Formats: sequence, C-alpha cells, structure tokens
Amino acid sequence: MISTQVTNPEPDGPCRRWLVCSPGDPDAQELKLDKIRSDELCDPPVAMSDMLAALATQKPAMNKTDLLAYKAFTQGFDQEGS
Repeated sequence: MISTQVTNPEPDGPCRRWLVCSPGDPDAQELKLDKIRSDELCDPPVAMSDMLAALATQKPAMNKTDLLAYKAFTQGFDQEGS
C-alpha cells in the first residue's frame, strides 16, 4: 500500500482531519492511504502564487481555428457567445 506524510491542521478540533504535508514537517505522521477515510481529508490551501504558477505552465485549450469556428457557430444562432 502507498503511504504518505500527513498532519492534523487542527489538532484540538472536534474531529481528526488530515492534510498531506512534507516529510520535514515536525508534526508529520506516516499513514497508509487506505487507512484515511475521505471525510478525514482536508483540502490543501491554495494561494495566489499557486494559481499564477499553474497559469504560467498552461497552454491554451483552443487555437485560433477553434475560436473562429466557435464565433461562426454562435453567430449562426444569433448569440453573443457570453
């Protein structure tokens, strides 16, 4: 089974919750993933720097040809495309 390092971001909270962390985290515990229930997992915090880093590496989902086809399609149905 695969294991990972996790920590409880709210150790004094009402229930046990786990957040994936670095092995260097002083509160890290190694747990097997099959021992963590889905309702015990925390969503990781996302910062603006995370979003900017993701945007910097992403390629456009549509090219100019796709955009022209979309524009022709929406004009054919008298839509503004909004």
